[in-house]
Amino acid sequence: MAKVKSRQGRILSGLVLAGAVIGLVIVLQSAVEQGSWASAEGTVQERLKSGKSVSVRVEYPLPDGSRQVATLSENGPSRQPGERVTVRYDLEDGRVVDAALADNDEAFWVLGVMLGVVILGGLFMNFIAWAPERPRRT
Repeated sequence: MAKVKSRQGRILSGLVLAGAVIGLVIVLQSAVEQGSWASAEGTVQERLKSGKSVSVRVEYPLPDGSRQVATLSENGPSRQPGERVTVRYDLEDGRVVDAALADNDEAFWVLGVMLGVVILGGLFMNFIAWAPERPRRT
């Protein structure tokens, strides 16, 4: 294992910090992009469980009057069949290319906080790695 003040330690701490910053930028960019999508009120048709993950099948209207049915990941509160939900969707050339429940922002918050903690740890490691060594008293 490399010591923090060694060359390998400095490179590793720099890479950890850079990776965490890039990850946080990607998470924030995705959150902002999803926030700009169109939204519609939909109805939960079915709740699906697969192991620990839960998703819901939701029917919602599109601007052209047609109805779209999509299976969306449920990261927020538990939804039951018949319940009304807000769906965000991204349209390209009149077709839905991506959709999510509007209350799925919890995943972005969790990732953002986790990466923020890693960034703070990376900053601390870099301060230690690049701090000048104190002369030893004899």
